[in-house]
Amino acid sequence: MTTTAVKIKVTIAQPFVVAGTPFSLTTTVENAHEEVIDILHFVYHIPYQVQWIQDVNYNKAFEQLRSNPWYHRLLSVSPWRKAAQPPGQEMIFGNLEKPDEPIMSVLPSESTSYSFKAVVTRWLLISGGELVFPGRIKYRYKKEIHYAPFEVRLTLRPPLLANGIGAVAGSILGNGARSLKEQGAGFFQNVGIEFAAAIVLASILAVIAIIYSSRRTGESQPILTVEDFWGGLIVGFMIGYLGHEVFQRLVPIH
Repeated sequence: MTTTAVKIKVTIAQPFVVAGTPFSLTTTVENAHEEVIDILHFVYHIPYQVQWIQDVNYNKAFEQLRSNPWYHRLLSVSPWRKAAQPPGQEMIFGNLEKPDEPIMSVLPSESTSYSFKAVVTRWLLISGGELVFPGRIKYRYKKEIHYAPFEVRLTLRPPLLANGIGAVAGSILGNGARSLKEQGAGFFQNVGIEFAAAIVLASILAVIAIIYSSRRTGESQPILTVEDFWGGLIVGFMIGYLGHEVFQRLVPIH
């Protein structure tokens, strides 16, 4: 959002936010006044899906993790999880003890920026969408206090891992449903290596199908687009229940 006196731009390094992966959110402020402005604080009204990461706690957790033996690191909680604040907690960057003390000054026609890390922790069952939340910058110009509001809009997508887990779960359900249809109640007495092998094969094909759909190009468009866990579940179920012909239709290999 751009005001008459302050231009504000909020960006992230990647094209969209991936759930479960920390991202850096950068706010750039350009001074369009004719004199210097003193920025007093940044305020972000974080949505409930997002947790911002406190740098001090993150650095401590990272140093502690690095000092541990390698076999302890495998079972340790990641530093960003330890440093993540409660969901939806408001994020304020400024001197709360001395609210009138500026955190940075910006000359006319120049700009400054502030960055912090955040993460969407729930990633398995989440669907893609848009994160929208307001923010505000408090600054002083000619000894008068001003507020510059802005709005943050970020595209949210689930990770590919969620699609893969959904595909494996769907493959198990699809193979189970087909076996129940063909064998009836006797299926529960004959569960063995053949059924396990069928599940493994269907899972591999389903995972390949969702990877193919996620790496589509303008020249090659898949029949079915997989966006989240539930999409992977459907693909896995179709391949497990209907057979490998479905895979050949989803992934046209010539």
